[in-house]
Amino acid sequence: MILRMASFLVPADERAEWLAEWHAELHHIRLQRPELAIRFALGAFRDALWMRRNRPPCVIRLNSPAACIALLALAAATAILLALWLQPPQLKPLPVLVTMAISLLILPAVAVLTPGDYSASFRARRWGFLVLKAGLLLPIVYFGSLDLGVLLAPHMQAHGLIVGFVAGFRWILMDQRRRCPVCLRRLACPTLIGSSSHLLLGWYGTELICTRGHGLMHVPGIPASSYSAQRWVELDRSWKSLFDVPAS
Repeated sequence: MILRMASFLVPADERAEWLAEWHAELHHIRLQRPELAIRFALGAFRDALWMRRNRPPCVIRLNSPAACIALLALAAATAILLALWLQPPQLKPLPVLVTMAISLLILPAVAVLTPGDYSASFRARRWGFLVLKAGLLLPIVYFGSLDLGVLLAPHMQAHGLIVGFVAGFRWILMDQRRRCPVCLRRLACPTLIGSSSHLLLGWYGTELICTRGHGLMHVPGIPASSYSAQRWVELDRSWKSLFDVPAS
């Protein structure tokens, strides 16, 4: 009961694994030192709070591509309806295109533009998902800046437009680089491999894995001549038994 109560403090996507690990450790404690079982279980609250506070920051944690597109579509519809309700907007495409061009010039300073080393398979799916996200971003930023100008101050509309485009395009690129190119789900279990002091003879960076067993993503910690961009390593069917893949 104590572990179950503490588990509600753990992020939902990590709760089941956390609870199973604590149940196993508690069972071991009850066999070895039963008088310490309650004190040990109460320590789960501190561990759960630590996991909540130290969760890796992420602007949007949406594993499924369908959920990601649905949220963007909802945000776009909300921004459009709010703009129509507050004040019917007068569409001015030229200033928007100029602002978007300026944002694209700023983007290389705040984001990595290189997509990475992928196989030719599923290229259309990856690019289609990227274009769809960018298409939904445009009404979110444009009508959202109009809403900001009406609700707060008119002079903030231009600032909101350029900040929105830069932040939005940056998030799209970051989200795309952390997705499996096969199923387009968010990659999981980031693991640091190697050391920066052994970069000459070994590999140093972060490895992420597709929870459906499609492959591994190797992200270099320090770009080198042999490993300058992130690289996708596809796993064959022999690895599928290690993953909890739902039946199709």
